[in-house]
Amino acid sequence: MNRRKLAPGASAFPIPRQLPKGSGMRNLVIVRAGRRSLHPGWVNGVGKAGFDLLVAAYEAGVPHRPTDLNVFLPGRKIAGYHALFQCYPEILDNYDLIALIDDDIDTTMDDINRLFEIGKTYNLDLFQPALSSDSYFSYASTLTSGRQYVLRYTNTVEMMCPVFSARCLRAALGLFGLGYETGIDLLWTRLTDTPWLRYAIIDDVVVRHTRPVGTTKTMQGFGVNERYDVQIDAVLKRFGAEFRGFVTYAAVNRRGQLVRSRFLIGLNSLTLLRSLFKTPLKWTQFLRLATDYTRHCWLRPINLQRIDIASIKKPGLHCERTPRSIMPR
Repeated sequence: MNRRKLAPGASAFPIPRQLPKGSGMRNLVIVRAGRRSLHPGWVNGVGKAGFDLLVAAYEAGVPHRPTDLNVFLPGRKIAGYHALFQCYPEILDNYDLIALIDDDIDTTMDDINRLFEIGKTYNLDLFQPALSSDSYFSYASTLTSGRQYVLRYTNTVEMMCPVFSARCLRAALGLFGLGYETGIDLLWTRLTDTPWLRYAIIDDVVVRHTRPVGTTKTMQGFGVNERYDVQIDAVLKRFGAEFRGFVTYAAVNRRGQLVRSRFLIGLNSLTLLRSLFKTPLKWTQFLRLATDYTRHCWLRPINLQRIDIASIKKPGLHCERTPRSIMPR
């Protein structure tokens, strides 16, 4: 990966001195939003959102409500998150759970409320909703497992819609500033000595990923024909880490029982084959990813050994907090 492509563009823009005060909620959803963002639908409906919404727009003309927190942060996704947390460290003090949801995720206020509720109930540090059968996806493990489980404990959580505890996000912030736009999600579950039963895919909440993976690739600094694998390998090599696949090693079933049998979890993963007629992926690609997931459940190492990121030198960030209109039209 050419290092020039990794240089964040967001950090050069002046942003407000202080975020407006939120509602007092302890849950926050942040979206790096473009003009076609689906986030307006996340706060529609009957009832009350149990979360604040922070719209961190990467282009002008992004819709937002007067009650939403909003910041204009042009640039790449992870670089933009890095700039946001560097300039507004109070986010980690003001909220207990912080979700980073991509703007092409189709979900509802009720589902997001439920997602936060389950995360708190099971004392999770990092988790994500499951993806619907008709979603675009990279890892079949993220697809809904059907009605068998409330959640599945996993060795990592994808970048698409992770929900962090403030403690977990604080520990992972160093990864956001390294200049990578992919691959850090393979490491952020490996920053503690007590990782077991702390990271999960929530099958009780299902969302839809509406865009093909890689649609915004060039916007994130990748060449047209450049593979994500190149940067992922660079991230792992930098930390001397190994990742041999998404593994779900335990689960909570609908009766509230903890299932520790990887054989049974792998057996249940075969139900993904029912999604073959719904998936937007090519059948050959879907079958390869689905069978990989089953094989990983049964055979692959979990790889949750701790890595050290404290000694890694990070690029500096110039955060010019000068008064300006928060969101250009």
